[in-house]
Amino acid sequence: MVMEVISGKVVSVLCEMALLAGFAVTSSEGAEIKYRATENRLVTISINGEIAKGDGESFRSQIKEAEIKGYVVSEVQLNSGGGSLFEGTSVARAIRKRLLNTVVVPGGTCASACFVIFAAGATRSVHPTARVGLHAASTESGEENQDTSAATAAMVRIAELLGVPPAISSAMISTPPSQMYWLSNSQLEQMGAVVAGEPRRPD
Repeated sequence: MVMEVISGKVVSVLCEMALLAGFAVTSSEGAEIKYRATENRLVTISINGEIAKGDGESFRSQIKEAEIKGYVVSEVQLNSGGGSLFEGTSVARAIRKRLLNTVVVPGGTCASACFVIFAAGATRSVHPTARVGLHAASTESGEENQDTSAATAAMVRIAELLGVPPAISSAMISTPPSQMYWLSNSQLEQMGAVVAGEPRRPD
């Protein structure tokens, strides 16, 4: 029952983010989104590159295609520097709905709009050679205004509903769009993420 209430609140805020789509930074080309099936019929969906218009629908299409073939989607592998906040929250909503796990791949980056995708995972893991970062929202031209401040505030609410500690979500507010706040291993562990593997690369 508690999970249903939390999920409902997350969806509510995610819907609010849709109203702010025009103020998010976008990319001219979308991310590469594809699924890979294993021998036990589990599927991993990978998201590589900048998140842009249509990527939320592409992600859901990959899930549907895999399920039609009888596969079970279990994990989402991430390597993205960010992009559209609206599309990022669209992907996050699909992940949350299906309780999928999120993983930041070896040597990969999950930052900006990708952060909320990562946070939506039922379980979250980060390879030690990967990094996770966040910052405030901006317009396509990199500017901040009243609307982008509202977008950042909505992202903070989403993050906290997804279990991100306030100390981490507050860094999103205080870090300008021109900069990036990289999370330490201890901060990742504070939000329930598992960091394991080879030594982490230096920032």
